[in-house]
Amino acid sequence: LTDDGRKADWIVEVRTTKKPEAQLLGSAVGMKVMEKVPYIVGLDKYFSSLDDDAKAYLKDFGAATASNGAVGLYHVDNLTPEAKESGRSLIRENAPVYIIDDEELERVERSYPVIWKDKSAKPKLAFIGCPHLSPMQLRSWAKRIDESLKKNGKTKVAIKTIMTAAPAVMDEFKSTKEGRDLMEKGVVLSHICPLMYMNNPKCGTMPVITCSNKLRTYTSARFYKEEELLSIITGGNV
Repeated sequence: LTDDGRKADWIVEVRTTKKPEAQLLGSAVGMKVMEKVPYIVGLDKYFSSLDDDAKAYLKDFGAATASNGAVGLYHVDNLTPEAKESGRSLIRENAPVYIIDDEELERVERSYPVIWKDKSAKPKLAFIGCPHLSPMQLRSWAKRIDESLKKNGKTKVAIKTIMTAAPAVMDEFKSTKEGRDLMEKGVVLSHICPLMYMNNPKCGTMPVITCSNKLRTYTSARFYKEEELLSIITGGNV
């Protein structure tokens, strides 16, 4: 909460060829800087402002930095309020630099252990929404699932899929045509906490997949990038 405490200890340069997945980028940053404050450079080119898209992205990014490390504060150059106001004056002198490119993200993902008893088991459950999804993310996933099912010649998801959001957000989404159509495709819409669900010993032994690095970190759930998870739950290939 002090001016000094909000100074950035690390510079993180994002040099990926496309917008990195929030949960994967956050994981890389969290594991590198741990409890320190990172100043992220190069991410702002993917966002025009701190709009709903950017806020949802940073929500997921922040959850991964905190769960895969212990980050309590981060700055994003030209995007987050304090970074827009003060810029690189927030960075401590001689702060080390961590470069994240495509190869580094691939290295981080390969380092994730698979702790299923049977590593070749067929997934029985998929969780999307840890942290909980925003209204925009619910609509985006509904559209992507619909398009992927049609592409694969399916009408319902191949495995039980649970999407989670805050109670008021989920109730509103369920009342829309998008929400009703999604439930007809077999997707369960809930406001439960996936992490608490997985902490049940009986649930924890199931082969569960997720695109959440937070859920992967604290449970036995296996991590897949969003497009990979989408392919699995809609009957495609990984």
